[in-house]
Parts: sequence; C-alpha cells; structure tokens
Amino acid sequence: MARATATDFFHNMRFGVSLDNSSFLTGGWPAGFSACSTPEATQEAVEYREGQMVYTQKFPGLPTMSDLTLSKGVVLQRNQFYDWMFSTIEGAAGYRAAVIIAHFHRAALPGFGGIGANNATTIPDGKVPYRQYTCTEAFPIRCKVAADLDATASDVSVSELDIAYEAFSIADIT
Repeated sequence: MARATATDFFHNMRFGVSLDNSSFLTGGWPAGFSACSTPEATQEAVEYREGQMVYTQKFPGLPTMSDLTLSKGVVLQRNQFYDWMFSTIEGAAGYRAAVIIAHFHRAALPGFGGIGANNATTIPDGKVPYRQYTCTEAFPIRCKVAADLDATASDVSVSELDIAYEAFSIADIT
C-alpha cells in the first residue's frame, strides 16, 4: 500500500539554495550546494526573583538565530562566496540579501506525479519546492575559499560560507 503524500517524509538530499538578486551578485546562485544547514532559533530561559520570593520564576529570554553554513565544490571562475564576503567587508551598498532554501519532496520530482506551479519560488529546472525557508537580512561572516591543501588527498576541494541572518520564515507549499 502506498503512503499518502501528506504523511511522507522529507529527504535531506533534495534541496536547493538561492540568493535574491542583489546589487553585488546578479542572477542569484546556482543550486549546486553539497550541504546546507537549516535555520534554527533558540531562546534561553531567564530566571527572575522578585522581592521576598523563595523560588525563581522563569521567563522567555531573547531569541537568537543560528548561523547557516553552505558548502560546495570549488569550480574554476566561480568566486561568489569571496565576492560577497569582501563586498561586506568593504561596506558595499546592498550587501545584505535573502537566502532561500528550497526543500523538495519526492512528489515534486519527475516520475512521482509532480505538482503544478503555484506561488512558490521555482528553481531553474522548473521544480517547485514543498517547503521553503527564507532567511532575511543575511550577510556572510566566514568564507573559506577552498579546502586545506593536501598532496596526498583525492577529495574534491570544498568551499564554505557561514551566513548570519536576522529572521527566517517557513512556507509550506502544497
């Protein structure tokens, strides 16, 4: 018996990442990342004791957003991570951007009875995500342009970019 699409699980390997059209990068990024952390919000409990009270009360503290980490293989003549990082360091206008992480369900893939177009952001190959995370007011805080060099390794060189952001939203697109 087949599982209902609404109760089927998401898979980690079906995602795409893009950047809004900012002045320092035209056309956004291609969806070629090998790894991407998802947005995370945390909130600490703050203890407060008033007057003669014996026990403390706990209240919600200030929320914090974890940083995103994007990884992709190093490709010739593709320096978007470096360009964005140094436009931020140099204070170029419009260095903040919205980072959009699209999470695809198996039903959105060819051969699984894909979904129709709606208000969702589509990636270049025409697929529509089932869930979309939008991280607003994002800017880079760490850029590693390539993996550490090792003459005995046979791995692909991977560049990394850590991004700080102020808020995120989740849109379930069905």
